[in-house]
Amino acid sequence: MSVLLSDEIRKALQSGGPVVALETAVLTKGLPRVPWGIEFGICPSFIDESTPINLAAANAMTLAVRTAGGIPAWVAVIDGSLRIGLSDLEIENLAVDETAGKVSLANVASALAQKKSAGTTVATTLLACNLTRQLSGHAIQVFATGGIGGIHRNWANRLDVSSDLRALATTPTCVIASGAKSILDIPATVESLETLGVPILGLQTDSFPCFVEAKSDNDPHIDCVASPEEVAKICHVHWNELGATSAVFATCQVPDGVALGRGTLERVIEETEKTWSSSGEVGATRTPALLDALAHHTNGKSLIANVALLCNNATRAAEISVAMSS
Repeated sequence: MSVLLSDEIRKALQSGGPVVALETAVLTKGLPRVPWGIEFGICPSFIDESTPINLAAANAMTLAVRTAGGIPAWVAVIDGSLRIGLSDLEIENLAVDETAGKVSLANVASALAQKKSAGTTVATTLLACNLTRQLSGHAIQVFATGGIGGIHRNWANRLDVSSDLRALATTPTCVIASGAKSILDIPATVESLETLGVPILGLQTDSFPCFVEAKSDNDPHIDCVASPEEVAKICHVHWNELGATSAVFATCQVPDGVALGRGTLERVIEETEKTWSSSGEVGATRTPALLDALAHHTNGKSLIANVALLCNNATRAAEISVAMSS
């Protein structure tokens, strides 16, 4: 079969357990495949500096979900199968596989047919969450990631809109993230989510997060919710009482102490955009190129913030999933 659900996740879903889906494009394209080095600054305490950063981050996120009472369901394409619920060995093999790219809705079928391995984007992970309904009778209802894709800057000149937005509009899953990546046109992305009917909640914040950057008074205003339990109640009303079929987008600010100051990234984003645009590269390389440039420009500060928010979002997702289960 092209889609495989692990026994652990199947049993958890059938018993009403607090399952949290986790995407793997962050492992194959979002984070470095090398151990923490001096070029990234001081290694944070929650990362094993002897392990490749992407794998160390995956291990930290798994621990964050389990510590908060959740059950992690990593999603990836491995040897031509869309796997939902990976073993530790499968995660490790994917993290160190330098041939593994990332797949979204437009190319996941090709990757499956060609027996490839790849990380899944937000959109493809949402697809997997929905497919679990066919495989177990229950869909995964909670999914944690770093930041969603959205509408890229300069979209009026070069239309670049992530399929994450379409997936959010059509998949009844609670997605927990630190807003959208800083490299995007944030106001346009928020407007598009509202147009698509996706509720945007701020977990203890009324400002739409800007990924690794600190909040600003100019950020789009969103509905503030006080607790994971309140998020779970809103999800219930949205899906079960109103019959809506879109996601609920619950956002968290990057943890205090690691957030970058606003405007820190503007110059390097503009310069990297120009370089990338003139390179003739395909669209899939745009985000990885920008994230890599940011990590080096900030001497690892953006990388530390990225890993910290990934772990924080995993914890919040598990708390929401536990609230839904109870």
